[in-house]
Amino acid sequence: MGIRKVAETLLDRAKLGLFGFGKVFSRPKYAIFGIFCVILIAYILSFWQNGSGNWQLLCSGLPFSSKLEVLGRVFVTMGDNFTSLWGISIILLALLQGIVITQLVFTWRHREKNATLDGASTGGIGAILGFIALGCPSCGIGLLTPILSAVAGASAVAMAETISQIFTIIAFGLLIFTILRLGYIDYVLASVNNRKEKHAKSN
Repeated sequence: MGIRKVAETLLDRAKLGLFGFGKVFSRPKYAIFGIFCVILIAYILSFWQNGSGNWQLLCSGLPFSSKLEVLGRVFVTMGDNFTSLWGISIILLALLQGIVITQLVFTWRHREKNATLDGASTGGIGAILGFIALGCPSCGIGLLTPILSAVAGASAVAMAETISQIFTIIAFGLLIFTILRLGYIDYVLASVNNRKEKHAKSN
């Protein structure tokens, strides 16, 4: 099989993957579940966006009302994310993760467990890399800097930031790949279900 043929096959699968994505989210219950997942993940990423400061406040001796204010301010952070490129990247990451989770649920409910596990492993790696790079950048740099210091010395911090950016690109790539892959499977599942429903009505 030539390179052109492989490219055409991959492109066709990607198109069907988008159709499958559309079929899943055209169902109201999955669309609502997906929106909930996106909001929840965006909240979690925004909570850790500036490191562990919010968590330390929650674990401190602050009054309960003050802790509720800390949790409430995270929603303000979520809104502020739309005003910067970094923040928009966090929102996009949450969007992709929410889509993947919804597709995984759809695929699992249709008993395609192997495909679900494969998608969960690939999407999970993307989610972890995305959290390190975007959800908690100070955590990610903090983890990478000691390792790189042994190799690069004084330039470790700069290298850690560069690697963090690479992690971000890889995370987006893995999540998009997972969406298209699961979308193709969901397209096949949805098509089979539609045929079964039409057959049942005709009988």
